[in-house]
Amino acid sequence: MKSRLLILIIGFFIASCTSPNNDSANNNSLSQDRFNLVIDGVNLGLPTSQDVNYVISVYKKGDIIQFGVYNGDFNNTDSALTLSLNFSKNGKFISGTLFFNSFNYYNPRYNNFIDFTSNFFNCTLLELDEVNKRVKINFDGKLYENKNSLTSDSRNLSGQLNLPYTDNGNQSDPLVVNGIEQYCRANINSAPWFARFENSYSAFTDEGGYKIETHFVNSPTPGNYNFNSLSTDNYVKFSKYNPITMTYDYYNITGQVGYTYREYHGSTYYSFIGTFSFTATNPNNPADIIQVTNGVFRSYQQF
Repeated sequence: MKSRLLILIIGFFIASCTSPNNDSANNNSLSQDRFNLVIDGVNLGLPTSQDVNYVISVYKKGDIIQFGVYNGDFNNTDSALTLSLNFSKNGKFISGTLFFNSFNYYNPRYNNFIDFTSNFFNCTLLELDEVNKRVKINFDGKLYENKNSLTSDSRNLSGQLNLPYTDNGNQSDPLVVNGIEQYCRANINSAPWFARFENSYSAFTDEGGYKIETHFVNSPTPGNYNFNSLSTDNYVKFSKYNPITMTYDYYNITGQVGYTYREYHGSTYYSFIGTFSFTATNPNNPADIIQVTNGVFRSYQQF
């Protein structure tokens, strides 16, 4: 029943804007602007200036390209959706959300799968023209009702766009946990890496497969601590997501972690600010050795 309803919701959009979009294709035949979005087999085209309830937006902020769609009338129950997809400049999917305004069916919301996001949603083309401020993107993938489960109810999306974008500056939005800015940056085999997510306290990931976790005991003395895979007090863990087993594979690790300051946030919550470096070895493949250097972090932890 819910699946049928969502098809009907999308069908409402097509009924309300199919004719204007056909006119748009003719009126814009000489334009560079191209847009195609398919949700569960239903195609939404490029809106015209008369489509006041159908808005497409494309922004660049830092290294992120954000593509958004608003379609429908929020004053009309079961007749509106909003879509937001984020991609990195280097052509990797980062995150996405699809929301249906369906009061009678509890406003269903769909999100990207929480781990290794670029592996489970495809970006097959991203061309960025920073001189003329235009972007081309081709994509396809699924968004899920339960972001932790690939078997939960999902929506199939695919699309292509060639559109101008608005430049919102070179600084990306910070990573924030409970209103507190966090970060984790390092060089992984000499390549810069930084976290975009802290889905659980002190566990950092980006759109790729790596995860870095920091841990400190309550009230440790500021300073540097040597650690290895057996450490239970002050340490770092390193793992890589395995799409076959759908779990993180942990590496054997030796290194040093330290912190210079612990910030109190009330109750039993703190942020630790510090540095790390380590060598990680895949226990199932000794030739798979990863050097992590120049690590810096501000991580959220509860005791």
